[in-house]
Amino acid sequence: MAVVQLASAADVATAMGRGLTPAETLQVGPILDIASEKFRRRSGQQFTAGTSTVRLKVNGGRVYLPQTPVTAVTTVVDDDAVAVTYTHDDQWLTVPDLVSSDFVTVTYSHGGTVPDLVRLTVADIAKKVLLVDDRAKTGLSQFAHSEGPYSESGTYANWAVGGQTMLSPDDNALADSFRVKVPTVWVQTP
Repeated sequence: MAVVQLASAADVATAMGRGLTPAETLQVGPILDIASEKFRRRSGQQFTAGTSTVRLKVNGGRVYLPQTPVTAVTTVVDDDAVAVTYTHDDQWLTVPDLVSSDFVTVTYSHGGTVPDLVRLTVADIAKKVLLVDDRAKTGLSQFAHSEGPYSESGTYANWAVGGQTMLSPDDNALADSFRVKVPTVWVQTP
């Protein structure tokens, strides 16, 4: 299955402030594939349009759908594959005929336009990978060079060593901000 990239080569060129070289043009596609999938996994969101089928626990007569935004609900069935009556409101389904110990399987459509912040971040991840110093790409974590009275030394960031497509700590923090924090519904009986 082909990866739907969260940014384009043109976004990477914009992030770099110049056009891509022929070598970078060959590398950018796979880098964007990896960066997009890593960002999706970390965030728990697809961002692009898609359909999911998930089994979810009913809590207080409600079910929270994890992918945002929900664009349509196709089916809702119980564990016996019997259609369940429901109402849909944004991320929530209300299933009045079920109790909190029940589960439902929901098929729904979600996603749409990739948020600009996600698109720009994934493009920036690709830019960082393309611009990693060749010494760091070989696995070098530190370097020192002296010539006459001049010396230069440096240390490469952990995510840069090896030239791997990795999310930096800031990228991870941004992806985490898109994680769905499922609200808890407490049902108290008298």
